[in-house]
Amino acid sequence: MSTVRLILRGFIFLSSMLLTIPLLIILRLFGRFPRAQFAIYSAWRGLFLGAMGIRVHYTGNPYSHPALLVANHRSYADVLFVPSLTPVVFLAKIEIRHWPLIGWGARAMDTVFVDRSTKDSRRAARVALRDRMSHGESAVVFPEGTTTAQGLNPLHPGMFVVAAEESWPVVAYAMEYSDPDMAWVGHEAFVTHMVRMLKRPMWHVNVIISEPMTHSDPDQLMENVRKWMVNAIETLRPGSTQNEEKENP
Repeated sequence: MSTVRLILRGFIFLSSMLLTIPLLIILRLFGRFPRAQFAIYSAWRGLFLGAMGIRVHYTGNPYSHPALLVANHRSYADVLFVPSLTPVVFLAKIEIRHWPLIGWGARAMDTVFVDRSTKDSRRAARVALRDRMSHGESAVVFPEGTTTAQGLNPLHPGMFVVAAEESWPVVAYAMEYSDPDMAWVGHEAFVTHMVRMLKRPMWHVNVIISEPMTHSDPDQLMENVRKWMVNAIETLRPGSTQNEEKENP
């Protein structure tokens, strides 16, 4: 059964990506249309989650205005679990740019790539995100900078500085997988993990969405977000309950 599931889901994934990516590229040839781009992405996202048997259960509601959206990081799939009511721009590590299909899709979505090992790349990424947010897009950032199977790694301050300087709200997302083995950590190859996801029976992701947070001091803003995320992740541990649950907004 798992082999049949792998073949069927693999076909849906490949065919949907090969349809969506050229559509985004063609749209880009005529200029930047963030809302149309986001609509195409959202349609693909819904199809992919359904085909993969992944159900996302939300506590709280997405913010209705542009904001800095930050979340803890379990795998590359986490971008699918951060809902937004506004067009989004993603921040991703530079390595993803060269991944087959995933990297092509990221570039078609005008993702901002960053090499965290160089100060110039980090600065350029902040400038690019600042520009996109000033034009009404929300930035999706995973401030840990890397994945972890549990808990929360230290946060990188970069975009919190920009949010504090611009008085932009920060909305935090805390997520946990119903199957912790679905986290992508360590040295596991991307293809190996993707195959495990394609073969896995139905599973779900629990997500809590914060109220918007603001502060003129970037360090305090980051600390407020960190404390909220630590507490929210704790409530999502096995045995905890969630209220006001909503599925796949």
